[in-house]
Amino acid sequence: RKQSSFLRTRERRPDLLPSSIGVESAVEYPAYVVLLHSPMVNRTGNEVCTAVTNLDIHDIARSCRTNGIRKYFIVNPEPEQERLVQRILGHWDGEISKNYHPARAEALAGVRFLSDFNKVLEYVSSECKQQPFVVMPDARNLTEKYPDAIPACWAQKAWTYEDLREKLKTQSLPESRPLVIVFGTGWGISPTFFASVDQPLAPLRSNGPYNHLSVRAAAAIVLDRVFGV
Repeated sequence: RKQSSFLRTRERRPDLLPSSIGVESAVEYPAYVVLLHSPMVNRTGNEVCTAVTNLDIHDIARSCRTNGIRKYFIVNPEPEQERLVQRILGHWDGEISKNYHPARAEALAGVRFLSDFNKVLEYVSSECKQQPFVVMPDARNLTEKYPDAIPACWAQKAWTYEDLREKLKTQSLPESRPLVIVFGTGWGISPTFFASVDQPLAPLRSNGPYNHLSVRAAAAIVLDRVFGV
């Protein structure tokens, strides 16, 4: 009962909890994560809406909770996809699930489904009283692939994760705006979305030529590099 009470309070009235309750992180900064399903591109370059997967819900939620992310938003315009996500979240919001696996229930309590990215901006702006700063990790070289779609506000060179971590630690994001990290699905985020992004992040790279991480693996790596102790 105590665990359930804490989870409900953390979800509905986090302002009532002492500031010492939460996740220790190397970077103390208001940050949010978005898993975007539209607009995406498919393997032929056409703009599509991708489907939600159960693993992405669970695994990214656990990475977010571990790294002190305030909220994990799943953005998809399809009503059937919303019903699916709400059914999964509803299962873990039940008393049996909370008692049987409280750590998983706690992570999923931080997930929220929204049908449009603009609703994410409205949510964060309302909670933080300031418009968020949006960054986007991407495995592609965007300036080479979509030269005509690059917004003028983007820096000439994508920020590294060390760059972002340092800016958060020194509170040097423009106007100290809250951070929103947008992860894409499918074969990448459509260039029609680029105007909603303030700054791209450099692709994750290894020493080999293969570069096709799952989004949940990429999210875990990115969050650890930026927020890990």
